[in-house]
Amino acid sequence: MTPRTAIIIGAGIAGCSTAYALAKRGIQVTLLERHAEIASEASGNPQAMLYPRINGDDAASQFALDSYLYSLAFFKSLNLEPADINICGMLQLGFNPRELARIQKVAAKNYAEDIVQYINSDEASKIAGIDLIHDALYFKGAAWVNPLQICKRLTTHENISIKTLTKVDSLLKNNDLFEIFSAEKLIAKADIVIIANANEAKNLGIDLHLKTQSVRGQISIVEATNESNQLKTIICSDGYLSPATNNQHCLGATFSVDNLESALDEEDHQANLFKLKSFSLALHENLKNNIKVGRVSFRCTSFDYFPLVGALLDNTKLKASPPRLNAKAESLPWVNGLYMNIAHGSRGFTSAPFCAELLAQTICQEPITMNIELAVLMNPNRFALRKLGLKRLAKMTT
Repeated sequence: MTPRTAIIIGAGIAGCSTAYALAKRGIQVTLLERHAEIASEASGNPQAMLYPRINGDDAASQFALDSYLYSLAFFKSLNLEPADINICGMLQLGFNPRELARIQKVAAKNYAEDIVQYINSDEASKIAGIDLIHDALYFKGAAWVNPLQICKRLTTHENISIKTLTKVDSLLKNNDLFEIFSAEKLIAKADIVIIANANEAKNLGIDLHLKTQSVRGQISIVEATNESNQLKTIICSDGYLSPATNNQHCLGATFSVDNLESALDEEDHQANLFKLKSFSLALHENLKNNIKVGRVSFRCTSFDYFPLVGALLDNTKLKASPPRLNAKAESLPWVNGLYMNIAHGSRGFTSAPFCAELLAQTICQEPITMNIELAVLMNPNRFALRKLGLKRLAKMTT
């Protein structure tokens, strides 16, 4: 039976896209955010790049491509302002032997040209508007979007209410309703709860056995020049550079699991600038003194790099009484009505809307439209089940 009410903890792209997916199905959604504004953490960069990274026939590549195509169509359907989405295309450069071999392998799969095509350096230069020396994969439909405006657009649905400055400390299942507490005070009740607060999911007082880590990322905002203003597409090597908007480029991003500082790091700015050398030495010389500001955020990434999406088990009961190897999914100790959508890493605006639709279909008991083999990989209980040696159950859908 479809629930009537839902509480979603966390108002980044995972929480906002899940709220939208449920609201359009008639569910009354309360979105709880601990900051003063939605999209304040990893979803708060000035731009989010929407493109896939494909390696070949593996599941990660299929997920990257499917989520990219879904989310691109989804964002187009929202009728966003032109300033909030730019379908400018993207060039993934074969900037070293390993990357050249990868993009050639992808090209050999003969995807439709409107999805991706292999082009030589001369063609890449014409498309980019600047001189490039590397062959590339060209994703014609790739885009950048404005994260905050996307999240605001998703949460304008009449069935969604937002409570900011609300830090959830714990939750409790009381009969058929979930109760949400902040500072030991009951603040909300609902039929179901979706945990979508990324790294903060570990701080809800629940044994989730997530196997996630916080990954620091710093972007650099670079003032454009007459030369760099010629850039027409996103360029990507081991980092990315966006075309100038309001005379500024977005350049990024660093990845660190050791640096826990939220303050801007000059060495990270220099690391971002160094990535420009793999695009174009001339572009690096042109922009190397033009960093004006930046932004630090902490992504949530799982140990196997797939998101955690679906219904949750009671891990305390699971460990206390492990099921048999041949147990059926319905016999497991589910926390009925408790779900999760986290761990989208640096690709949240590509993967989160795709996963939000999967989650909404699961909650409303609709047919799953995602490739079922990919849906299995999102199982949020997989690490807990694997630890108990229950590899078969870890591959089940929820």
